[in-house]
Amino acid sequence: MYNNGFPVTYPQFQPPQAMTMPTIHADIIQIPTEQDAWNQNVNPGDSRIMILRDESAIFIKSAYTDRQPTMDIYRREAQKALPDPSQFVTKDELAEALKALHAPKEAAE
Repeated sequence: MYNNGFPVTYPQFQPPQAMTMPTIHADIIQIPTEQDAWNQNVNPGDSRIMILRDESAIFIKSAYTDRQPTMDIYRREAQKALPDPSQFVTKDELAEALKALHAPKEAAE
């Protein structure tokens, strides 16, 4: 028996499968204070994500079987204004300025 001109037992070309990124589902618990984040019960091997009610900080508390729990804290800060590009020199401008500094100066007459 043949399949596309090849014996049925002959390995067929399979186009590569596109990799699908894993989906991560996380429940975020709203809490009133940072102390409440520390007080949250987290099972060993798990992590819990929490956010303050005023959204000023996010906490990720992780528990382990062989050590104390840890908590990563991400605090919100006001966005800083971007610097004015006109306040910077270009690479070419800097090279010219450095060249001018190293150029021999003519004696004053």
